[in-house]
Amino acid sequence: MTTLLWFIAAFLIALFLANIARIFLKKRTMLWLFILLETQKLTKVIDNLAIKYKTPLTYLANFGIVMGFGPFGVDYLVKEKVNAQKRYFLFFGSVAVFTILAYFLAGALLFNNPLVPKFIIYFIIALTGLMGLSGFILGSLIFSAYDIIAKMFVGKTACPGVGLVLPGVKVPKTNFFIPWYGWIILISAAFIHEFSHGIMLRVAKIKLKSVGVMLFGILPLGAFVEPDEEKLKKTDKRKVLQMYGAGPGSNLLIAIVFLVVLLLIAAPINNYTAAIDNQRELGLTVSEVTPNSEICGTTFENPAYGKLVKNDMILQVNGRNIQTKSDLSKAVKKGEDNIFVVNNLDTNLTRAETITTNELGNIGITAEVKIDETKPLPADYSAYKILYQIIFWIVMLNFILATTNFLPTIPFDGGFMAQIIFSGYLNPKDDEEKRMKYVKRFFGYSILFLILLNIIPYFL
Repeated sequence: MTTLLWFIAAFLIALFLANIARIFLKKRTMLWLFILLETQKLTKVIDNLAIKYKTPLTYLANFGIVMGFGPFGVDYLVKEKVNAQKRYFLFFGSVAVFTILAYFLAGALLFNNPLVPKFIIYFIIALTGLMGLSGFILGSLIFSAYDIIAKMFVGKTACPGVGLVLPGVKVPKTNFFIPWYGWIILISAAFIHEFSHGIMLRVAKIKLKSVGVMLFGILPLGAFVEPDEEKLKKTDKRKVLQMYGAGPGSNLLIAIVFLVVLLLIAAPINNYTAAIDNQRELGLTVSEVTPNSEICGTTFENPAYGKLVKNDMILQVNGRNIQTKSDLSKAVKKGEDNIFVVNNLDTNLTRAETITTNELGNIGITAEVKIDETKPLPADYSAYKILYQIIFWIVMLNFILATTNFLPTIPFDGGFMAQIIFSGYLNPKDDEEKRMKYVKRFFGYSILFLILLNIIPYFL
């Protein structure tokens, strides 16, 4: 069954179960698709957390505002506390800080990526410097849309820029795949996200009408909190902004904490597993060499084509003996001539080939590893591998959840935050509600247009 058919089947099953729950079990549903299981017990938990951790959670909410909207978030938080001169200084100082951070963090990943043009990288860095993570994800959407349209004009199909991320299911038209245990991480992250919203609602003295779990069929997607909407409309906008900022802010904080953990354990785990691999892996044999590799509509030549052939065993690279994939990756010098010494298993002839890596830093081969089956894997080998992967996906999924929710359009948290933040820069003669509508429409229509462009590859 294709991925599309799986999605259709899952949708129909969820629709059926939601209507069973609504008609016969008298449960609330949303969009006739999601089942809402409510409880009053969690409201007491949220009340206690709001009383006990009011101050640190307020800092967390402000952290979410600043990271989500960068200098504009900073300006909103300080505008009533400092004079105009200090506001300008803090705003442009924040632009400089966020731009530098974006250059070293995002730039480090993008500058070595041949799929992203340099001018696009600088554009994303500039937008991140100006708008924080909301600018980063907005810039990413703009780049994806540009890439898709540019490749369509030359008859190529790019990767889609957005997709439904479901653990255990590969995103169509891409190689992006999250292991099944990603569900546990994603649901936990969603619970923390919604609880953070709920706690800040109670800090703002807004009553929670309901708290509960949202199901897609029988699959839990996370928690939800439903505030008193009338009270929310009358609440000070700063407190409302903090409520929206707390959710993605909590996910971003978790991502940062676990990233530090990942960096601390990466070297010891990689050294240990590499030592085990070095004992079990006895050599690399070329299984396939193709003329080109294609990634998201961009074609790269494989330098090994015509030089290495199937059943070539790689003996040495640049004078270094090769037994494992780790040996190969360490021996190959990117952008330089590499001397490969290989022995063909079919002819038993040994020869040397000079190969220079392509723009991706690859030579373009598929290699099989010969394993010494007499040396079993230690029990803790797999445990360390799984631990590393779990922490990696905690970082990735919390970061994805945070940045996606900073997107400045409804129904994402960033859409409500953008209305509050940017309406303050519009004509003060208009009432606040009118200004917020202008912001809502500007970002809403712009991002809808970008999303439509980003999903074009699904239909090609």
